[in-house]
Amino acid sequence: MSSRMCDNMGSMETITLDKQSLDPKTLSMPALIQELNQQNKPNLILCKLMNILESKRMKKKLGWSRPWNKYGVNNFNTHILTLKDDETYIQGIYQAIKPVIQGFDTDYLSFIEELLNDPKMMAFTFYQNSVDDRDRQYEGLNISLGRKCESDRTKRDRFDIVLEDLRVDGAVDGKIDRVRIYVNPFDKFSDEDFLFWEKSDFEPQEFEILQGIYDCGIKNYDQWKTEKSREWAHWSVRYIDYFGAREWIPQNSSFQ
Repeated sequence: MSSRMCDNMGSMETITLDKQSLDPKTLSMPALIQELNQQNKPNLILCKLMNILESKRMKKKLGWSRPWNKYGVNNFNTHILTLKDDETYIQGIYQAIKPVIQGFDTDYLSFIEELLNDPKMMAFTFYQNSVDDRDRQYEGLNISLGRKCESDRTKRDRFDIVLEDLRVDGAVDGKIDRVRIYVNPFDKFSDEDFLFWEKSDFEPQEFEILQGIYDCGIKNYDQWKTEKSREWAHWSVRYIDYFGAREWIPQNSSFQ
């Protein structure tokens, strides 16, 4: 599907989507403007140079980026969370997910507790499309909590909760089909180690907890998509290939 649309400045952009995608005309104005802004990419050479730089940063394990928010992932929007405004939400997620993660190694559980009580914690929600190693497509969000390492401010500790809705026959249904959790203190990651938990077959209590977190994330997206102060727009995302407009928007998308 190819649709030509005017952005809020009156210029014309082209969004090309796959044949099973949602009609872009049904997107809300904030979502549509976000998609159009994401398409404002510089020339190919600058994009290639930036991705070479990003690869070098990844090898040195600099910054926020991790393999699971890079490979097979398209981040089409990002919102900033703050302790001032969102502490209740963040702590609520942690209290809700406690029964799910109670079997994790105690060192990792201690790290999560420490991170969530750190006044310097940083937090984002990445809204993403992803494709797994079996070419299955998902729409979802990544609640990503972290902080700068005291020993080296170019490094980050990370704790990510990724909740995803499988696309079937072009559509999603708003229900989670896969959850991934990454507990990633940098001192472990520096040795290529971290805790990874993945599940797609849930016990009823697990599903209720995790679906509740996803529903809350969608509700916040609907509220925050009109708040300019929530938008995270670092200059580098214009050049990095895993940030950008969606190449497919599932029918019944939760992020319109």
